Amino acid sequence: MFIPLDSHGHLINLADAEKVGPQWRPLIETLVDECRSRYEDLASVYLRGSVATGTAQWGRSDLDLIAVTYQERGFDRAWIQQAVERTLSRHSVVVDIDLAITSATAVLTDRKSGFYIKTQSALVYGEDFAPRIAPYPIDAEAFSHLFNLELDLKTVTGALAGASDALTRTLIMRLVKRVLRACLELVAERHQAYTRDPEMCCEVFEKYHPERADAARNVLGLMTEFTDPDDALESIESLIQWIAVERSRIYPLELPKIAFIDDLGI
Repeated sequence: MFIPLDSHGHLINLADAEKVGPQWRPLIETLVDECRSRYEDLASVYLRGSVATGTAQWGRSDLDLIAVTYQERGFDRAWIQQAVERTLSRHSVVVDIDLAITSATAVLTDRKSGFYIKTQSALVYGEDFAPRIAPYPIDAEAFSHLFNLELDLKTVTGALAGASDALTRTLIMRLVKRVLRACLELVAERHQAYTRDPEMCCEVFEKYHPERADAARNVLGLMTEFTDPDDALESIESLIQWIAVERSRIYPLELPKIAFIDDLGI
């Protein structure tokens, strides 16, 4: 779905804890307990994505959470993996869980980090920082993928060395989503529409760049099936290279900004 705009052209947050389906709640509660046990300075836990808007499909949708601590911390990848594994084992389910860690300072001062909290997240524990974050119009401040693609590609390529088939598929799927969302971000300010849905991203993008429609559709197709990771990466890299050139033309003064809460989880 497209995120609607208010009368001032600001993105409206459709996420609401009341919209969360009952099958997701035990997983969320366990992950909140995991965060509370790990971080004495835990300030908040937010739920984002389709689960937070009530549009998730069990067996297909990911569970995305953001833990906010009062102190600055590094990305605790090893512990996150362990916490996710404990949660899945406890509830005997198979769900792709993305748990990110950020700080209150980042959320309140970095527009890239605050974006998800303000526009796409529902508070499930602790202090709500969203009212203290300025609204977001559809412009470069709201774009978290467009300026990071080269680093994302480098990170995924490095992580694929020796990775299992399951991890390889997960990494490529995440990269595909990022590239297609970057395609949308490339034209979103002109179109005045924002979505994270890969299919809808592709549809809007090809209205402005029909000459690249096949390339975008080929990358979208990787979400359904691919057999050779190298071939998949070749298609992805080719589109990223074109996006980077077009991005520099449209946003020549924008420098890469890393949205810490949107870590690849590697």
